[in-house]
Amino acid sequence: MAVHTEGAVDANAAARTPVRDGRLLGILAALTAISIWAGWQIATRHSASTSLTPFDLAFLRYGVASLLLAPVLLRNGLLPRKANPWTIAAMVAGAGLPFGLVAMAGARLAPVAHMGAIMPTTVPMFVMLLGALWFGERATRVHLVGFALILAGVAAIIGPSLGDAAGSWRGDLLFVCGGALWAVYTFGIRQSGLTGWQAAAVLNAWSFLLLLPIWYLSGDSGFLTAPWQELAMQVLWQGVLSGVVGIAAYSLAVRRLGVTVAAAFSALVPAMSSFGGMLLLGERLTPLAIGALVLVTAGFLFASGAVGALAGVGRRRG
Repeated sequence: MAVHTEGAVDANAAARTPVRDGRLLGILAALTAISIWAGWQIATRHSASTSLTPFDLAFLRYGVASLLLAPVLLRNGLLPRKANPWTIAAMVAGAGLPFGLVAMAGARLAPVAHMGAIMPTTVPMFVMLLGALWFGERATRVHLVGFALILAGVAAIIGPSLGDAAGSWRGDLLFVCGGALWAVYTFGIRQSGLTGWQAAAVLNAWSFLLLLPIWYLSGDSGFLTAPWQELAMQVLWQGVLSGVVGIAAYSLAVRRLGVTVAAAFSALVPAMSSFGGMLLLGERLTPLAIGALVLVTAGFLFASGAVGALAGVGRRRG
């Protein structure tokens, strides 16, 4: 009897070990993804002090990623059969060239703390708004609490910058537009039926093809005058880490942890971007900015559904 019980305990422990290992791998993947996102924002903001233009950054972002993801693109093509052209267009607009140019232009006007606090946290708000307009989805009270907190935090960020001589409020508005565009991508990827890798290969390739004539005709490039160290850093952050590794890490986190839990880790991005900007770029964090960070982070947790999901888990366990 004792032997049987001991064997059962060992069997249960062995069954639980892969689950624990899988969740640990998912947590590590999620932390990797959000670290890359925060680092990308810092690197993009840093480019404002160099000769590189937003078009240059987009060239590195989409060109390098397209090259690395070329094997995936060759298997599926620019227009995969399972996704219609309008869905592809929505994905490219939401997370491809238009999104990249908006984000990169905003980073030249406003601090990285504003970018990290505004752009990712407004996404669930716009997702719910688009869902209500096109699919008749309704926001719950938890969602509405989240939206209110996000709006309060964004107002606290933009308000003081309205009288700023540097005009950082213009960058803040671009970050709001970036959040709206990413919401469009969210619906596009949901309807496309493509995997994360397939979507990344397609939107990077289309973005690069659209960028090439614009970049050439603009005649405005800082590649020849930028230090090689800056170019190497931007290739790493824009193309390799953000364009490929971050996508792979987040996809793994979603598979191991689920969409809601993986998305909840994104709530760490505002704080990571803000403190990274302070430590690496010398940007200031005022008490008002810290308060706004708390508001948008809490709002994101409510609006993304993470709070409701965790509360439901707690009730089930009780």
